[in-house]
Amino acid sequence: MSSHKIQIDPSMDEQQLIDPDVIRRFVDYCEIKPDETVLEIGPGAGNITEALLEKARYLICIEKNPKYHPILQERFKTSGKIKLIQDDALKTYLPKHDRLASNLPYMISEPFFQRTLRLGFKSATFIVPCGFAEILTAKPSSEEYTKLSWLSQLFYDAKQLETIPSEAYLPEPRVSTAVISLKPGSTLDPVEKTLQELIQQGDKYTKNALREALIRSDWMASKKEARSFIDALKLESSIMESWASRLSLTDLQTIDQKLRSH
Repeated sequence: MSSHKIQIDPSMDEQQLIDPDVIRRFVDYCEIKPDETVLEIGPGAGNITEALLEKARYLICIEKNPKYHPILQERFKTSGKIKLIQDDALKTYLPKHDRLASNLPYMISEPFFQRTLRLGFKSATFIVPCGFAEILTAKPSSEEYTKLSWLSQLFYDAKQLETIPSEAYLPEPRVSTAVISLKPGSTLDPVEKTLQELIQQGDKYTKNALREALIRSDWMASKKEARSFIDALKLESSIMESWASRLSLTDLQTIDQKLRSH
């Protein structure tokens, strides 16, 4: 980075993972097969990128910060199996991929996790703040359990794999970090399928999103059948008239319980 006169700005979550053993373990956690495409979010200077490239058939990297692109372009100029994209991973189109990997910038951990709920992949492996990893893997009886926990466990088998020592970074981060793995559930019951479809229609009112979710999950065959079923659930108007994306944990748990009782 010194040859490009680049200064790392810790206030912008620019800590670079530099420990080769930690990087190797992280890539091993990704479980990349030789014929798979990997999407990396926020490669920074490319330390993890280099290790991912050794495993993947093709690697797509999305980096928002323009100052890192000269480094990435120079570092991987001889590779024919990498694509570098300068854009915002929260807004841009995300190309089709098999595996998702990232030392996620801490500030986008939650919004990017929310975005994964609309993606299709075999697994996602992230480095995130320990507090966020604990929320995603929290048990329902714990104080850490939130709507994010519920969402994480509806869509994924979420596991915290290891805590990363602060000295593995340059510069050392102000918060402790962990590796987390998210793997889509292999078997879903009709309620889980319906709830996933409901969440993926967050831009609709719940009354409409739930009707569509019942049909898309193949629980109901028609809109008429779905409407009759929803009427029988007798959900509160505060739930039905809410945007699906704004449903609270209590609202979602209520819908879950009502669906399972029918």
